[in-house]
Amino acid sequence: MNLFTGKAIKWIVIFIITALCVVMIRVKLEDLSRKQTEGWTQTSQPFPGYEEIDAKIKTTFINENQSPFLRYKALFEYFTLGFIKYRSPHGALIYYPGAASSHGRKVDALEGFARFFPLAAVWMSSGHGNIVDINNEKIDLIQILHQGIVAGTDLQNTEYWGQMKNRDQRIVEAADIALGLWISRNHLWTTFSPQERQQIVTWLEQVMDQKLHDNNWYLFPIIIQKSLESLGVSNNKYDKLIEDLYQDYKQRYYIGEGWFNDPPKGVDYYNAWAIHYSLFWLDQIDPQFDPIFIRKTHAEFLKFYRYFFSKNGFPSMGRSICYRMAAPAPIVTGTMLAPKEISPGFALGALDLTWRFFVEKNSLQKGTVTQGYFTPDLSIIDSYSGPGSCLWSLRSLIVAFYVDKFIPLWNSSPEKLPIEVADFSEVNKSIGWRIKGDKLTQNIELELLKNQGNKFTKIKQYGIFNQIKEFIAKRPFRPQNYEALYRRPSYSTASPVSNPQKDNI
Repeated sequence: MNLFTGKAIKWIVIFIITALCVVMIRVKLEDLSRKQTEGWTQTSQPFPGYEEIDAKIKTTFINENQSPFLRYKALFEYFTLGFIKYRSPHGALIYYPGAASSHGRKVDALEGFARFFPLAAVWMSSGHGNIVDINNEKIDLIQILHQGIVAGTDLQNTEYWGQMKNRDQRIVEAADIALGLWISRNHLWTTFSPQERQQIVTWLEQVMDQKLHDNNWYLFPIIIQKSLESLGVSNNKYDKLIEDLYQDYKQRYYIGEGWFNDPPKGVDYYNAWAIHYSLFWLDQIDPQFDPIFIRKTHAEFLKFYRYFFSKNGFPSMGRSICYRMAAPAPIVTGTMLAPKEISPGFALGALDLTWRFFVEKNSLQKGTVTQGYFTPDLSIIDSYSGPGSCLWSLRSLIVAFYVDKFIPLWNSSPEKLPIEVADFSEVNKSIGWRIKGDKLTQNIELELLKNQGNKFTKIKQYGIFNQIKEFIAKRPFRPQNYEALYRRPSYSTASPVSNPQKDNI
């Protein structure tokens, strides 16, 4: 028995050593020599008492006796509290707890600031004031945002957001900073001194000299330039650049029936939470920018997209799934750009069912949005996604508070969605998608017609080998799940890409 045990131990040790050698070789082959991620070994801890706060927002939001506004006000306060709890000393960086991205800890923290900022901006611009009372603590949004933006754009400050490079993640975040400044123009922009304004403009305009990824990134410099113009900052030397960029974007990437290609992966939900979201804001910032195209494509997009939502969420696929609560954003903006397609009651119904679905399944934790589909799950998180990335989920809230200024969204009566009325089967020929709904089961299935005949590829799980590689290389090594996220013949609300009980962070 002792001999057998000794042999067993010997073989276990050999197996472990062999496995480690294999992993190390694989890491080397995957470019171990690349620079490790900045701040990889540093982590943020959840703020004390977060468990009670998480439980409270869940109970409050799913309470059907509360009015829509009060439930969404509670969401705003939840995210504001998280923003405050994880602020850096000068307020320019928000260090949310979670798994770091490939961009580094400081850029991750910039994301934390930039992706919350438009929500705070729209709260103030909607007439709710700059003073927020949370847990008997009064928070002055103008003061904390002013401090953070000045620090982040100050070359001499330790929290400076940094010099931009080609295809830099800061380009994405700069667009949200510019948008937030435009939304809050009557509240925040006026508080900056002339010197501070120039400092902010100088940081933002770095974007104009950088190379972009060939996809929805084309829209970020345009948003920045149009926001600055509306704030009274005119720099005509960028006019031709912006016009050429926009025309090139439409010509190269518009497919038809409201949908855009978004390389390198193709057609996915970036149409909803990035492209049509950006076009909506361009239309609001400058109504003369391209109203016919923007409103026409918005309406055409919604003719098909309106079928995607149910009480069971939507059929998830593609990259950046952690932005999931932003999926109904173009439904909400449709009330303004395509009122013949989307009524306020329909928009509220889609928004409410989506947020309720994810809140019930614990997608809000530790004062922020989890890195996963429900609870944290690095199996479906891209390497470029850090702790603050998932706050793009707030985009549907941002447009909801904005729209309510013009259309009584919160006071409208939620209308039934297509899945609640009857079975359906709709096809968009331009992108080759069929959306099918079953009223009895409330299941929605998305068929990718070009993928028919493909096998149903399972998600590769983030596990011990990923963790070992990350430990050695000090940068993200998350599973590459392109086949599972883009090449399946169909995606369904009945079988979401991530297990709601899974928690592997």
